Amino acid sequence: MDGGRRTTAGRRPDGRDGRPLAYPDSRFATVDGVDVHYLDNADGAGATHGTEPSGRVGALLSHHFYGSAATWRPVLRRLDGVYAAALDRPGFGLTQRPPATHRDGDANPYTRAGSARLGWRLLDHLSVTGAVLVGSSAGGTHALEMYARRPDDVRAIVLIGAAITGDVGAPPPLRPALRTRAGRAIGPQVIRRLAGEVTVDRVTRSWADTSRAGPGNLEPYRRMLTAEGWERGLWEVFTAEPPPDLRWLLPRIEVPTLVVTGDRDPVVRPTASRRTAAAIPGARLEVIDDCGHTPQEERPDRLAGILREFFADALA
Repeated sequence: MDGGRRTTAGRRPDGRDGRPLAYPDSRFATVDGVDVHYLDNADGAGATHGTEPSGRVGALLSHHFYGSAATWRPVLRRLDGVYAAALDRPGFGLTQRPPATHRDGDANPYTRAGSARLGWRLLDHLSVTGAVLVGSSAGGTHALEMYARRPDDVRAIVLIGAAITGDVGAPPPLRPALRTRAGRAIGPQVIRRLAGEVTVDRVTRSWADTSRAGPGNLEPYRRMLTAEGWERGLWEVFTAEPPPDLRWLLPRIEVPTLVVTGDRDPVVRPTASRRTAAAIPGARLEVIDDCGHTPQEERPDRLAGILREFFADALA
């Protein structure tokens, strides 16, 4: 591991693909042979809420599909009282995109199992032993997959417009063909053509009010699409495995859980989030007014306040 050192933009310490595009506050940690990019609040108001016998309590923030750690920055800097880190899952942001050929299950970082394993390896690297798992949309799937693997290490869960079933990508029957040599050769080219230009309309299509967006909301997406191998990473995620169905896990969750939804979420409808909350024993439901699918981008003040209150209760 590299100790999670900060890397300034433009620096290329070892030629790995995300580092030349690093933010001034970027951190990298090499876990399971993958150079993982993350941001945290260690230098701001964020402090540990408490300690575990061999580590600290900390929140791991997992982004939506097509998002990245940087889309959490407006919330991350507003969290205090608890250490929090936002990571780029494999295939997104500035995390390294290693080859996935001949890798299955946990060995393939682009599968849900592989990504969950990487999330835990990062928390181990950060000496977090009491984890609060926070996930937005597909990041909610990531949080649940992590909980399923190490429930005793989780203190609480937050699901924000969480995708419990289904995902994006090619129809399941087509995925084996797309993972062939020919599919892998042409797939990234297709992704590159479909990506198009990063515009306000595209980034905010799931928001309630597009006028709230500014240049800072577009920048993380533009930066990700200039990372080395970004199209190959997305292709690997698209084709890695069948869609998830985590409904079986919900009634088995035994930690404090908060479900958050925007009242105008067009992607994971509020009714779906209500069903998720109802299926989890003791779960709380918070509805953010005048908000779409990603409140961490559209209503960061409101979401940060909800998280601070929940952390104070769940970690007391």
